[in-house]
Amino acid sequence: MSAQQNTYIEKLSLYIITENEEKRLPMVLESVSGLVDEIVVVDSGSTDGTEKIARKYGGRFLHHDWESVGHQVKWAEEQCAHRWVLRLDADEVLSPELADEIRAVRENGTHDAYYLRIADMVVGRPKPSPWVKNFNLIRLYNRDSYSMSGTIGHDDVQKLRPDASAGQLRKLVHHYSYISIHQLVDKHNIGTDRLVDRALKIGKNYSPWRMVGVMSLNFIKRFILDRFFLYGFWGFIYSTEYAFLRFLKFSKYYEARQLEKHKYLP
Repeated sequence: MSAQQNTYIEKLSLYIITENEEKRLPMVLESVSGLVDEIVVVDSGSTDGTEKIARKYGGRFLHHDWESVGHQVKWAEEQCAHRWVLRLDADEVLSPELADEIRAVRENGTHDAYYLRIADMVVGRPKPSPWVKNFNLIRLYNRDSYSMSGTIGHDDVQKLRPDASAGQLRKLVHHYSYISIHQLVDKHNIGTDRLVDRALKIGKNYSPWRMVGVMSLNFIKRFILDRFFLYGFWGFIYSTEYAFLRFLKFSKYYEARQLEKHKYLP
């Protein structure tokens, strides 16, 4: 379908990948109520109430063993019954304004895909600041024109047709990445383990010098350049944990390479 024509979305599938998301998943599914025609939840081994919640909201709950985020989202995308799909993470909630914007696009869209702005939520604030940097990713798309790449460690969307076009939606996805500092540390440990595993598998090399100064530089980027200072002490916390995430990645990679060369424990 040409990007200049009306791309009426007759049916829309939502797909989400999960693992132990009983706290946040209800908010996500409430935010798409009446908006999507199908909910597909692909789980990699939850031991909490994630499955019960998914089924309560009418979702198809499917198990798929984790290989990488790229493989997981690609497999989830392939389980959708409809050509048009909306992808959300299990901590991403559509704002009411964005839900209305998507409803309008369903009737009178002019593109094959749409970028969604994803902004971090902070304790004590009902909505994100419009001045703090947010992510901007294609999350609503026609699978005849765009598709998940399915490559290890990447959850990016690739264009399938050279004449396909992507538009921009203005309203926000509310990103509830924070549950507790304990949860963030656990999340970063798991995430950086996976990043290092990917780097080793594909033969990617990181200089140990990447560890030096990485925390200071990334803190400045997050706190000053991305304007997280507008969130006060929460902005300081978010910026510090972001900088530590980057340090963990390079330090764990260095550790893995050193332990390949040297015997440490008997």
